[in-house]
Amino acid sequence: MTTVSGVQFTPFDPDPSDVRLEDVAHGLANLCRASGQTQFFYSVGLHSIYVSQDLAARGESRRRQLIGLLHDAQEAYINDLVSPVKTHLDDYQSLEGGVEAVIWEAFDLDPTPEDMAVVKESDRRLCRHELGVVLPDAPEGQANTEVAYDLWAGEHRDVASWFADRAEQLIAATDATLPR
Repeated sequence: MTTVSGVQFTPFDPDPSDVRLEDVAHGLANLCRASGQTQFFYSVGLHSIYVSQDLAARGESRRRQLIGLLHDAQEAYINDLVSPVKTHLDDYQSLEGGVEAVIWEAFDLDPTPEDMAVVKESDRRLCRHELGVVLPDAPEGQANTEVAYDLWAGEHRDVASWFADRAEQLIAATDATLPR
């Protein structure tokens, strides 16, 4: 596939040298959560920014905040499937894992299981709140006033630039690398 930066990215044979922050930010900013079954457009990019900010609010390291920001980065290259479908597609999960591993390598990040558990906690916390707002009738959603993120920010803010700026700031504050 050709990315917005002009790179040829091959999902079935990914190469870390083909990963670009610009492509991740652009792809996630243009990908809607919940397979688009939302009352308004709410991007994976904005969700990822908020996971990263939630980790910051909880006192987690900048490295973990960066891992949180990038936790769905593979979706920029292979899209997303809703969890009930994804769990039944072993080949997709293998593809997703391969692309995810290449992204971690491109950013010189090697998240530990503990890192991923902490990120997943924020991800689930945000997901429950988001579903309660973007899909108020969803049984798993619970709008939560303690999670005070503007889910409509994508309507008035350039999410791709916001994502990239946050990534660059976190990379500068950690031992991670900005892929070129």
